[in-house]
Amino acid sequence: MRRIAPLLLLALVAGLFLTGMGVRSGLGIELDGRSIQAAVAELGWKGAAVFVGLVTFRQFLFLPSALVLPAGGVVFGAFAGTLLGAFGILLSAALKYSVARALGREWLRPRFGAAVEAFERHAEAAGPVVVGIVTAHPIGPMTPVFWAAGFASVPVFSFVLAVVLAAPVRAFSYAFFGSTLLDLGSPRFWVATVVLAAVALLPLAHAGFRGRMMRVARAGAKPGPI
Repeated sequence: MRRIAPLLLLALVAGLFLTGMGVRSGLGIELDGRSIQAAVAELGWKGAAVFVGLVTFRQFLFLPSALVLPAGGVVFGAFAGTLLGAFGILLSAALKYSVARALGREWLRPRFGAAVEAFERHAEAAGPVVVGIVTAHPIGPMTPVFWAAGFASVPVFSFVLAVVLAAPVRAFSYAFFGSTLLDLGSPRFWVATVVLAAVALLPLAHAGFRGRMMRVARAGAKPGPI
């Protein structure tokens, strides 16, 4: 079975690729940004709603933001992709924060025992500043920090303000990059690549920021998709 599994996976990927080509050909969709955006525009608000839903519930679908947010740039363009991606991040943050705050540690402790310790370690680092930093950084572990902010009872206004200010930074860095993926090698593609790399790497050059990110990343159990 171990020998067959890779072949089955390759066959599945090839089948999906060929199916996608057939559907794209049948619908008359060319492989360029304008054609894809025009096809999605025909869906109206439903296309935008589906994307926001994917961003909001991506961790339950095991989809990292690094995969979903660039898709918004491809489909909606850099500007709309940024707005929709940031809105989805805000909804996702509000959902996790609200559930965590409603349940609280006392509800979790008798049901999950030692696992609560992991949440508490996240909570110690989940102040508004950390929430903002982790949300803005392209590879920041948002999911555990949003949960921890709720368990730590970070003030609602401070939490929402941090996410509102930071979410567009992450969303833009990915959406702008995604909007260039169908034009690989163009000047705009290289500019977007440099912007994404700068947003991701330059803050890590600061020892204090790097140390704080490492502490948040190491706290507790394995985090879900960011």
